[in-house]
Amino acid sequence: MVGAWRLISFSYTFVDTGERVDVFGPNPDGYMVLSQSGRVMFLFGARDQPSPQNDADRVSLFNQMYGYTGLIRSAGPNSFVTSIDYSWNPAWSGDQLRHFKLEGDKLLITTPEQLVPAHGARLIVGDVLWVREGS
Repeated sequence: MVGAWRLISFSYTFVDTGERVDVFGPNPDGYMVLSQSGRVMFLFGARDQPSPQNDADRVSLFNQMYGYTGLIRSAGPNSFVTSIDYSWNPAWSGDQLRHFKLEGDKLLITTPEQLVPAHGARLIVGDVLWVREGS
């Protein structure tokens, strides 16, 4: 998984209904970079965001992105933990368990079931699909 990856999709599936939502629309933008040392950096969100002109625009822009970094370690077959040490949202600091499936130049990362307060505290499973940069 070492290298640079371009975002293809980011979706939530609601556990109670099976409804699937493209979190940042059908064509999000962003990258993941994983170094040999285990440092990972994510920056992704909605595509084609306008430059903010005021505080309301800046809030909207902030709500349409994710960005964090940390060190990853194995958590068993097809799983890893990211120990997040810096994030755009301090609530994301700490350990985050993820599962993955690597097929050729595509990498699917999924979350365990989790509560998302922004969606009425419903259980979701998140999935993020990446393609190796240059593919």
